[in-house]
Amino acid sequence: MDNALTAYEYIFAQGAYKDLAERIPRLKELEGSSTIGSHGSALEANILRDAPLEERSKVGRYKVLSVLGRGSMGLVYKALDPKINRILAIKTIRFSDEFEEEVVQEIKNRFFREAEIAGQLSHPSIVTIFDVGEDGDLTYMAMEFLEGNDLTKFISKGSLLPFRKVLDVIASVADALGYAHKTDVIHRDIKPANIMLLRNGGVKVTDFGIAKAISSSRTKTGVILGTPNYMSPEQIMGQKIDFRSDIFSLGVLFYQLLVGRTPFQGESLSNLLYQITQLKHTPIQTFNPKIPAVCDKIIDRALAKNPADRFQNATEIAKYIKLLAAKMDQMKKTETTKNKG
Repeated sequence: MDNALTAYEYIFAQGAYKDLAERIPRLKELEGSSTIGSHGSALEANILRDAPLEERSKVGRYKVLSVLGRGSMGLVYKALDPKINRILAIKTIRFSDEFEEEVVQEIKNRFFREAEIAGQLSHPSIVTIFDVGEDGDLTYMAMEFLEGNDLTKFISKGSLLPFRKVLDVIASVADALGYAHKTDVIHRDIKPANIMLLRNGGVKVTDFGIAKAISSSRTKTGVILGTPNYMSPEQIMGQKIDFRSDIFSLGVLFYQLLVGRTPFQGESLSNLLYQITQLKHTPIQTFNPKIPAVCDKIIDRALAKNPADRFQNATEIAKYIKLLAAKMDQMKKTETTKNKG
């Protein structure tokens, strides 16, 4: 009939989401809401309360200085730790009524465990986590305060980063993932909103641990959790995932930073799932022939449907990206020298 049925039948046949019959009505409600384009925001996981979130003067022991913004999970504050006079960021999470009360507590407990693991990560391109806790109905995470913008500012045509800068960003994220994967930590939600480009030019990956704490829990309605545009095929099909799922998501991010759109686009959730699990993406050189062919090769391998056909570690991606960047720098240096002569 249509791609929707094909996608559902394919996923069901793989043995994933045996409760698919319960999920389909909810998914149909969601897929009528908006086209799934470059951002996918209309169908991001609805796991938090829709009610307005009140601003607070304190969260835990931390004094709130200002509201930095509202993320997909709650308000983010700039705050002061009065004990050591340190400025930091507080990300608050208000878990949704989508979950039964006993499940919410289970998610919180898992969140604290995952945050503890993520808090042990020490890498220049991974945000540092200082503390987690609860304050009333809020769960919060205290982390280093970052000055800059997340990558959602640079993923639309007309606001894309220079090609050379994109290489630096992807290499930094790949290095961070490679480090995390060696410690058996999988991010599970690599997307523009979770990557910060700092004012000093550095890059920081945020939200390690949060995705795992939430994504393995079943909602009352069975809705898929996560950001569909960046999900790997195995993630969509509910299969056990490993670090290669992050590599797929990194490939999506690389593609989007280069051409201002995600590799898989659909007019509905079901069509998007169908494309991610079964169709090949359009080569980036179709949109911009000036992009080196090696970028298409890197993306092709990162976006392989079968995890075994992808890069087997993120540091390998970083290596190829850095080689390309070094080659570009050398060519520019040679050209500059030639012009001076």
